[in-house]
Amino acid sequence: MSQTHDNLQEALDLHLNILHTEMQAISARDLDLIEDILYQKDESLKILLSAKNSEDSSSDFPPNIKAQISSVLSIQEKNANNFRELHIQKEGKITPSGVSNTLSDRIAKAYRK
Repeated sequence: MSQTHDNLQEALDLHLNILHTEMQAISARDLDLIEDILYQKDESLKILLSAKNSEDSSSDFPPNIKAQISSVLSIQEKNANNFRELHIQKEGKITPSGVSNTLSDRIAKAYRK
């Protein structure tokens, strides 16, 4: 495997770890942790895109990298769906002050299509 494939593999591994952590945070309904993870995910995506862009566009990805890319897309879709369900469950709930939670609103915007 080439160095650029190695870099892409490492970036995919990092991003998959973040997605798994995000999945756990959504399950735990920990909005503060989800917000932290969104920042990490943004940074990870930059690394991932940089590694992907350094790939020779004429070369085909090895099967293990193709499988990881499919995993990333699948887990991201599941996380987005799970967060939407969480948001729907909480939708309509107003804080005691009568205002919706701004943290919740910001996170919900990040998961909208």
